[in-house]
Amino acid sequence: MKVRCDRNELAESLSSVLGIVPATQAMKPIFQDFHLKTEDGHLVVEATDLDVGARIRLERVEVEEDGELALPALRFYSIVREIPDKHVILEALEDGRGAKVSANGYDFKMLGEDPREFPKVPEFATEGSLQITREKFVEMLRRVAIAASRDAARFQLTGVFFEVKGEKLILTATDGKRLTNDYMRLENPSGIDSSAIVPNQVVDVLLKILAQGDMEVSLVIGEPNFQVSFGRGELTAKVVQGSYPDYQVALPKQINVRVTAKRTDLLSAARSAALMTDKQTATVSFRFEEGKAVLSTQAREIGESKIEVPIALEGESLEVRYNPTYFIDALRCLTEEEVRIEFFNAEKPGALRGGQHYRHLVMPLVTDR
Repeated sequence: MKVRCDRNELAESLSSVLGIVPATQAMKPIFQDFHLKTEDGHLVVEATDLDVGARIRLERVEVEEDGELALPALRFYSIVREIPDKHVILEALEDGRGAKVSANGYDFKMLGEDPREFPKVPEFATEGSLQITREKFVEMLRRVAIAASRDAARFQLTGVFFEVKGEKLILTATDGKRLTNDYMRLENPSGIDSSAIVPNQVVDVLLKILAQGDMEVSLVIGEPNFQVSFGRGELTAKVVQGSYPDYQVALPKQINVRVTAKRTDLLSAARSAALMTDKQTATVSFRFEEGKAVLSTQAREIGESKIEVPIALEGESLEVRYNPTYFIDALRCLTEEEVRIEFFNAEKPGALRGGQHYRHLVMPLVTDR
């Protein structure tokens, strides 16, 4: 194999799927490799750990000789990233187990594995696929995924719950302290209803892969596999087995208090108040009253703070205590300048709202006064 690649396109493609490659020593060394092969005048990069597999097709490539390679993923990506030239030439070694990597003044001889041993990455199953708008989907996934649990002991929460109901794609995530929920419209002519818990690893890779590309992507949601086709490539992943908790019980059915404020005002105030807390006193009191929100802290070994922010209030005054980290994370997820916070009462989760459908619920803290 011998190809001439655009360095930037190659580096971006490798970076997008690097998260699939096992970080620790795999059962077989080839699982820590990228598989590179020529196909119809393009270069295709593949990565898999058997649970997740993806392929990306590079367009800006000159193929001089067809073939395939299996190269150590992290080392190969690091070399390509550091090369300052616009182009990189890959040429297979005579025995096929490695390649010469060269650019203007840069020459490397990388040893690899037998590419014929690389596991096959599944093809995208077009049957039952749904088309959605890439940019809107990526924004929704980014907002929701922040609440997914990273605690392996709670495996059913370690991902984003995808649901297709009628003409809605609904995404939900929770770690027990916060819950995010959003949906977007889609065309579902076959009336498919399906659901799956998509692992955090897959979500992280998707957010990188779909950062740019075609206007539309295709999804296949179900068990045992979740699949995405994104124009220049595709991804297949095993879903988390088990049932997702009934999150509907946590969504407020009645709203007694509404707060409207500038997002930047609340974010700046919450960040400032958090500076006067520590691990033992990670609590900020939010008192919402007519015309203003008062954020206050009190820590024995640090001191205290009091910050006022202008708001509009509908309903009775209310005081609630939050871990500031979760409240700040929720505000960072929003892009709208004006945000709403909706409450049933001070003991129930408050829902931060930006867009029409997005909800970010944060559990209040119960502390001794």
